[in-house]
Amino acid sequence: MAHELLSCQNLTMRFGGLTALDGVDFSIGKGRTVGLVGPNGSGKTTFFNVVTGLYKPSAGVVTFEGEDVFSASPQRISLAGISRTFQRARLMLDQTLFDNVAVGLLSKLHLGLTDNLLFRKTFWNEYADLKDRVGDLIHRFNPQLAGRIFEPVGALSMIDRRRVEICRALIGEPKLLLLDEPSAGMTHEETRRLMDEILMFRDEMPDLAIILVEHEMDVVRRVSEICVVLNFGRKIFEGTFDDLIADPTVQTAYLGESV
Repeated sequence: MAHELLSCQNLTMRFGGLTALDGVDFSIGKGRTVGLVGPNGSGKTTFFNVVTGLYKPSAGVVTFEGEDVFSASPQRISLAGISRTFQRARLMLDQTLFDNVAVGLLSKLHLGLTDNLLFRKTFWNEYADLKDRVGDLIHRFNPQLAGRIFEPVGALSMIDRRRVEICRALIGEPKLLLLDEPSAGMTHEETRRLMDEILMFRDEMPDLAIILVEHEMDVVRRVSEICVVLNFGRKIFEGTFDDLIADPTVQTAYLGESV
């Protein structure tokens, strides 16, 4: 449909004899937030990997703003406006905050040898603009970090590392942000603060769509407008959070037949 940002029909991903995604239908509109939940091994991260081009689906149709960009490279998908974080933070711990955030714009920067040699002024203007953008973005999550953008990421706390990773995903001003278990490795208080910041940023960018993979149900409740549940690669539920926790099929998937 025209109003859908991301649309998947019959999305299937097989690895040999293992079916990680089994005929999944999924869509999200501009400015919407979807919580993608399910037991371990249900296909959530595989879904992210397909949507970001790391895997080519075995079957199905995936479109973004009505166009098939998923036959292209992950770089093309990123340029189209899809960005993500990872469950296990993938940061360069010996590099600075600036480096770790700026790499999110790597495909859009003019860093080639010709640009460096022949267009030095343009290069330095672009660098100055990027420095301001990184500092401003980090400041919106944690003002104290904005003055430390040239310090190594390895010296930061877990919550600040998560902030840096989210800023890296946001620096390119995506239309769709995929968050893969942002609360992993953090305390409940750190999780609450990070969710507050994500919701604040979401209010400032009302057109930004978010798909959140998360095991912490309180996080899903706070952030998600609609919830989708996967189990053994199949979609078994789509609806509100209140309906999710009352659904017997979802309860069985998480807790077993005896409950």
